[in-house]
Amino acid sequence: MATSPSGRRGQKTSSAPRSRPVASLDEDRLRIERDLQELRRKEAELRRLEQLKRKEMEELPKKIAEREKKQRELIKMRAVTTVTDDSFGRLRDKRHAPLRRSGSGRMTLPEQRAARVQFLLLCGVLAFILIMLWKSIR
Repeated sequence: MATSPSGRRGQKTSSAPRSRPVASLDEDRLRIERDLQELRRKEAELRRLEQLKRKEMEELPKKIAEREKKQRELIKMRAVTTVTDDSFGRLRDKRHAPLRRSGSGRMTLPEQRAARVQFLLLCGVLAFILIMLWKSIR
């Protein structure tokens, strides 16, 4: 072993190794502080998510009730549109059902027949009037 200038064995007098651990301690402290800040940020994010999920859980019964209400309304609408003509369950022919409820401008088959007959009758009346006028001119 080398002796130091003071004559003591095993004692080192250089100051460089002492500053190096201090610098590594500062680096460790800074790293730990960064990690701590990151953990705090993540914790805040988790708290925010937890509050959001709790709010969603509180609103969930309302959403379920609304969904069930909509389903019941759809079932009622389907029941109304598929009403049976007799008690044996025969479905009504949809071609003869009035479609004005659905907002469609299309006519049903019986309405089309009635419109054709009315048109032909009006054409006949017009033809009769024209014939009478033609004869009265001469």
